[in-house]
Amino acid sequence: MSKYKVVAAVLVLGLFLLCPARASALSEVEAGRVEGLLAALGEAGSLEFIRNGKAYSASRAVSHLRSKLNRVKDRLSTAEEFVDKVASGSSMSGDPYLVRFADGREITAGEYFHDLLKGGSPGGD
Repeated sequence: MSKYKVVAAVLVLGLFLLCPARASALSEVEAGRVEGLLAALGEAGSLEFIRNGKAYSASRAVSHLRSKLNRVKDRLSTAEEFVDKVASGSSMSGDPYLVRFADGREITAGEYFHDLLKGGSPGGD
């Protein structure tokens, strides 16, 4: 193989590796799982969602998370990715989101949503 063909092959390979891979969008099934999480949160009336130290109602939390989801949904493949990359913490401060139950107990939002995905009771209730 000539020196030029080797250089050309290396350049093509390099360009291929440097181009970002097209991320998969949520499938219909996974989008349904995400919607199920948001619906469950919205129906949890006595729950407070703590974001950057401030408490919000469950319905405000759903609105916020839906807004974040709309910005990145084409880069997510699973409901678990939604939980880990969108619903678990602030992209601005890096702080985790918390969920406060009516009895005052708090868990991370990541734990709350992962429990829901597993079909369990969030927070071990």
